[in-house]
Amino acid sequence: MKYLPVLFGFHASNLGNSHVPLSLCRWWNETRLSSRLYVPSVDEAHRFPWVIPAARGIKKKLMYRFGDSQSPQKAVIKLFKQKEGDADIVYLWAALPVEVFIFFREKGAKIVIERINCHRRSSRDILRQAYESLGLPDACSISDRDIEQEEEKLALCDGIFCPSPMVSRTMLENNVPGEKLLATSYGWDPARFPERDKRIPRKGRPIFLFVGTLCVRKGVPLLLKAWQEANIDGELILCGGIADEIRQHFGNLLEGKNVRYLPYTKNIGNLYKEADVFVFPTLEEGGPMVTYEAMAHSIPVLVTEMGAGAIARDQQDGLILPDQDISAWVEGLRRMAEDHDLRVYLGEQARVRAGEFTWERTAAQRARLLRDKFPTLWR
Repeated sequence: MKYLPVLFGFHASNLGNSHVPLSLCRWWNETRLSSRLYVPSVDEAHRFPWVIPAARGIKKKLMYRFGDSQSPQKAVIKLFKQKEGDADIVYLWAALPVEVFIFFREKGAKIVIERINCHRRSSRDILRQAYESLGLPDACSISDRDIEQEEEKLALCDGIFCPSPMVSRTMLENNVPGEKLLATSYGWDPARFPERDKRIPRKGRPIFLFVGTLCVRKGVPLLLKAWQEANIDGELILCGGIADEIRQHFGNLLEGKNVRYLPYTKNIGNLYKEADVFVFPTLEEGGPMVTYEAMAHSIPVLVTEMGAGAIARDQQDGLILPDQDISAWVEGLRRMAEDHDLRVYLGEQARVRAGEFTWERTAAQRARLLRDKFPTLWR
C-alpha cells in the first residue's frame, strides 16, 4: 500500500488533539512515507496537499452555521468512505463512531486506532474514586454504553497506538490482547518554541506552573491543597479553563496565597520561559504534551505517573509522585522550592531527554511500528 489514510473527526487547527495527526502526517510526508489526513475542515495555515478537508469556503461556513454538532464529522466520514473504501489499512481516531470501524472491517481493511486516553473503564474507575475521596457528587460522564462502544472498537482493531505506559497498562487490565498494543509516545515541535534555549534559571522566588483544564481529573484539588499546606516562598501559576467543580468547591484555594490564575493562552511559550518547576498531578491522561513541552524548556517536573507520560523519569528529569498523597506533594513542592541546584540539574536532564521526543523522532518511531505490524504499508 503506497500511502496511509488517516481519519480525524474534528477541525484541524493544530491546537489540542489535532496537533498530533497534523504533526505525524507532516513528518511522514516529509520523509516520503505518504499519508492522507482527512478532516472536516482545516485552518488555512495548515492547508497542505496531504490534508483533505470535507468542506472549505462557503460549504464550510454553511456546514458549521446550519448543520448540527455532528454534521462536520458526518461529512468527513462520508468522504473518507468514498475515497478510501478499498484501502488495505486505515488509521482511525478514537472519537469516531463504531460504525466506521465496522464498515472498514467488513471491507477487509486492517485498522489502527489512536488511544488519546486510558481505557474508558479504567478512566471511569479513577474518576469515581477521585470524586468519592473529595466528598463530591460523581460527575464522571462515562456511561456503560460508552465503554461498550469502546470495547467494540478495540475488538475490531488490529493495532492500537498507546501514547504512554499507563495507557498500555489500562488496556491490558481490561483484557485487550497485548499483541495489538503499539507502545509509543507523543512529542513536541521545536518550531513552536524558537526561544526555548534563551531561558535562564532564576535564583529568586521559584515559579511553579500548571497548564491544562483546572478540574478534578487533572488533580487540581490535590495541587491546591498541597500548595496551601507547603506554604513556600514562591508562586503557583495555573493556566487554563476552569471547571465549575473547581470554582464551586475549591474557589477559596484558587484565591489563596501566592496563587495566580491565567486564562488559556496560545502563547504558552512565554509561561514556560518564566517557570522554574512544572507541576501536573493529573489522575487520568493519555500522553500530556504539556509535560513534553515543559521539559523541552529545561523545566524540571513534579508529576504523577499519568502526568509523566512516556517521557519523564523519577529522580532524573523531576519527581514522580503518588496521585492521591498530599503529604508527598507537600514534600516535593518544598524540596524543589528550596534547592536551586537541584532544579537546574533536573531541568538540564529534562532538556536532553526532551530532545529524544520531537515529533520528527516520534513519527519515525511510529512508522517503524506500523511497518513491523503491516509489512505491505508504504511499499
